[in-house]
Amino acid sequence: EEALVHAMVLRAMPQARYAADNLGHFGLAAKWYCHFTSPIRRYPDLVVHRVLKQVLAGYLPAERAAVMAQDFPEIARHSSERERRAEEAEMETVRAKMAEWMEGRVGQVFEGTVSGVTAFGIFVQLDNLIEGLVHVSTMDDDYYRFDEEQMALIGERRRRRFRLGDRLRVRVTGASATARQVDFVLA
Repeated sequence: EEALVHAMVLRAMPQARYAADNLGHFGLAAKWYCHFTSPIRRYPDLVVHRVLKQVLAGYLPAERAAVMAQDFPEIARHSSERERRAEEAEMETVRAKMAEWMEGRVGQVFEGTVSGVTAFGIFVQLDNLIEGLVHVSTMDDDYYRFDEEQMALIGERRRRRFRLGDRLRVRVTGASATARQVDFVLA
């Protein structure tokens, strides 16, 4: 269940964002904090490298520092926004490729772990990390209700429960790279 707990903790945390002001680092309890990668991979890294280079060389005129202070809030906002869009595009691409791979496996049975529970069904992540949905409408052995407090679908008659971390066998009933989705039924 370690991977599932890790994913849930990450989803619950606010996303990092770039800032022009020194906000420190809560997780590290550091009053002074700056992060950049090496080699330079992002525009914010380039900005940090340029400033550090000027400071270490002993050459950062007051007028240049003033211009930087004025420009940094917009650079930080823009960089945070672009990073989110890039992450979303990457996730969409990964979902499309995973669904494309599953298109050739309709009818096959796989083992997986319940990675999400909603009123409309359960998300199952296969051992190969591909995730799909078992829609509640396909679960015809009972009438399932969503219990938000327990994060579970519970059958009214048989009391069968589906919760985060449960292991299941599922059959692939459909996959669409275009829609970036994979559909399962319980096997």
